[in-house]
Amino acid sequence: MKKIICLATVFLIAIISSSFNKASAEEMKKDESMPFWNTKLSFEERAKDLLSRLTLEEKVSLLSETEDAIPRLGVSKYYLGNEALHGVVRPGAFTVFPMAIALAATWDPDLLFTITTAISDEARGKTNLFKGEMQCQYCGLLTFWSPTINIARDPRWGRTPETYGEDPYLTGRLAVSFVKGLQGNDPKYLKVVSTPKHYAANNEDHNRSECNAKISERSLREYYLPHFRDAIVEGGAYSIMGAYNAINAVPCNANKKLMTEILRDEWGFNGFVVTDCGAVGNLINWHKYSKDGKNAAADTINSGVDLECGGDQIMKRNLPESLKTGLTTQETIDRAAYRMILARMKLGMFDPPEMVPFSKISPDEVGSKAHQELARQASRESIVLLKNEKVGGKKLLPIDTSKIKTIAVVGPNANVARFGDYSGTSVYDPITPLMGIKNKVVDNVKVNFVQWTLSAGASDFVSVEPENLRNGGEKGLKAEYFNNKKFEGTPSTMRTDAKIDIDTMNKPPDPAIPAIGFSVRWTGKLVPSVSGDHSLSILAKGGARLYLDGKLIAEKQLLGKTKMKAGQPLGNSAFVKDTVQRVKANLALEAGREYDIKVEFIHESGSAFAKLEWMHPTVNIDAARAKELETIKNSDIALVFLGIGLDQEREGIDRADLDLPFDQREYIRQVYAANPKTVVILISGSPLSINWIKDNVPAIIEAWYPGEQGGNAIADVLFGDYNPAGRLPFTFFKSVDDLAPFDDYEVTHGRTYMYFTKEPLYPFGYGLSYSGFEYGDLSIDKKKAKESDTVNVSFNVKNTGDADGDEVVQLYIHNVESPVIQPAKQLRGFKRIHLKKGETTTVTLPLLVKNLAFWDDRTNKFFVEPGAFDILVGASSNDIKLKSKIEVIK
Repeated sequence: MKKIICLATVFLIAIISSSFNKASAEEMKKDESMPFWNTKLSFEERAKDLLSRLTLEEKVSLLSETEDAIPRLGVSKYYLGNEALHGVVRPGAFTVFPMAIALAATWDPDLLFTITTAISDEARGKTNLFKGEMQCQYCGLLTFWSPTINIARDPRWGRTPETYGEDPYLTGRLAVSFVKGLQGNDPKYLKVVSTPKHYAANNEDHNRSECNAKISERSLREYYLPHFRDAIVEGGAYSIMGAYNAINAVPCNANKKLMTEILRDEWGFNGFVVTDCGAVGNLINWHKYSKDGKNAAADTINSGVDLECGGDQIMKRNLPESLKTGLTTQETIDRAAYRMILARMKLGMFDPPEMVPFSKISPDEVGSKAHQELARQASRESIVLLKNEKVGGKKLLPIDTSKIKTIAVVGPNANVARFGDYSGTSVYDPITPLMGIKNKVVDNVKVNFVQWTLSAGASDFVSVEPENLRNGGEKGLKAEYFNNKKFEGTPSTMRTDAKIDIDTMNKPPDPAIPAIGFSVRWTGKLVPSVSGDHSLSILAKGGARLYLDGKLIAEKQLLGKTKMKAGQPLGNSAFVKDTVQRVKANLALEAGREYDIKVEFIHESGSAFAKLEWMHPTVNIDAARAKELETIKNSDIALVFLGIGLDQEREGIDRADLDLPFDQREYIRQVYAANPKTVVILISGSPLSINWIKDNVPAIIEAWYPGEQGGNAIADVLFGDYNPAGRLPFTFFKSVDDLAPFDDYEVTHGRTYMYFTKEPLYPFGYGLSYSGFEYGDLSIDKKKAKESDTVNVSFNVKNTGDADGDEVVQLYIHNVESPVIQPAKQLRGFKRIHLKKGETTTVTLPLLVKNLAFWDDRTNKFFVEPGAFDILVGASSNDIKLKSKIEVIK
């Protein structure tokens, strides 16, 4: 593997240093006699002192994602908008762990704690690279908008891969571990700030800016909020992000019931609340809740929100006027500013490094060997064995390399490392499935790899991926970002962009992209993989130009602008409204040849959008496929890597159905006909309706988006070096027809394993093993219990197979006698255990009787109903092995 030298980091260091020098020129004054610098005082005392010294404008400047410097007091600029969903996103390269949904499939909170501890180690380690007081405070490595803990109530939601599945109990256990690992356990300082999101009930992306989720109080309390409560009350999360949507006609970011009454008054939250990016503007433009900027700013801060992410900085620009007109109060602004100051105090930003224990974490933690192995372990634990049947008298998996000579490795995901959304750049080249398999078999087995024939690409525009772009020795293009619309002066940011993909409405915030009125120039080499007639295009909202080998080949004007001459700066016209439009050029390109490419883009106002895409030449698919099938037929076993990716599911894109793309559905039928010894490995982040595959193909694995070590982890499972034990964190449905309407938020309407009455394709909690496990001897220490009691549920589990392995034991409950509708079962305990072959162990799962409560609409509080409850122990929600009852008494 080759270590990537990330120019983004080099450029960012230069930019940060420039910021430091600028601040020095503005005479940053650090008067240590001021009480807020006095480390002997409490953080609260110091924060109050600093607040008392600020002007109104300075206070308001602290309420934006990028907090302005206050040079006269020695307070530096600070950027808060980074991400760490499954590894730090920026700046530079970090360890990329499996996607969040894969981490949920491990059913292993202890592992997740270890992973997020490693993530925060890398964040602090990289921070410690930036020597100098200002520099580490602007690199965005101490505050993260993570984790995403919305519930995947509907698998069509494009952000399902970011979640921990469909169950609030499982999500809550994982959220607590994530937050604790990220924030650390120092009694005084926060290691970093974790921000669970999106509070609350964010579950649609096609209409997320205006969505009004109609939810009963019971569904809200029992299904959409418990995991947020866990992350705050038990996990100690110091921040939380509001959701774009409204709940019962009140937008979340202006919802005092959510942001103050529940979050602070009921749960005791004492951190800061941040809006989702651009959400304040949505109060005006989409929800029609606030009539203008000063009302939107007031509605937001009055609800209990403290900080605005992204957008047009409506709070920063309008709060002084909101105060002047009586829409908000000085006390309210002071409260928000105080919370933001206190957060920075707790991060150690106002203390000498030697006082902050995390300042000793080495930069060598970033991408370390230990973290690479942890990424591999996480991927192994996440893999779910969905099917494994006999072919020729023996189960197809694990593969015995002593019995075969050739393996076909095929499919669209065979030689691709799919990370999923909100992903960083790995320090080392990521391991694709093909690479992992070759690493495993070395020279003992011949690997027949056949490049996927891009049949879909014959008629569709697709992104130009990093593999086809070059900037010196790196994949991608040199990017120069300017804080003006004319490409003038020194770029505010220079870095390597893996591809051209700006979408400020639907993608996570990027500190390199100014909020308004900017320009970008990308340059480098374009290297086609296929010869023939291509269509190269720019899809843009704004002005754009595309050059190849110095020739202007496509151009998009700004709205209302007369045609520009080549070489002129892109527009400075009045920009009223623009839509995303495509401009393209048809041209013949040769595979492997390097073409000079330059793309220019200018943004005027509103959201920014720019993508470089192309349509591949039409190929003789039949001839290519026939050759591929011949290779598959002549191999001893076929490993077929199918699935979906960011083109089908991500922020901003919901799915219309649950099927694999059509060409893959046809392809797997052909592969299976050519070679019955076929294993399907799914690379995806949400449930797939693979009915034909389940009925016909003998072995199926769900590998998710497996992170930088995914190829090695998949090979470990395929060849038996690791016994799979991942479990599904959501239900696989047979068809989209089994789902309630997308906008139906009442979970009792057939949602999830708790209320779904039809037969699932695969149930929640499901997963096979190369071993077998036997359950027995169920005992409960209290058959009658009060609300304050803990009931211990004990049972034996025996590994009856021929291999050591893990089992995930699951405890469900059911309220037998309730007069109101109750779930068929609810998860209330689980544990991942390891057993050697033939070993028996006793497992005890504590059940808190208070966790049997449901929300009582009559009293508006949780209520533990006296009466009988079923205690159900099993290997999935549909595979209950042991059953008993307890009685709850007053």
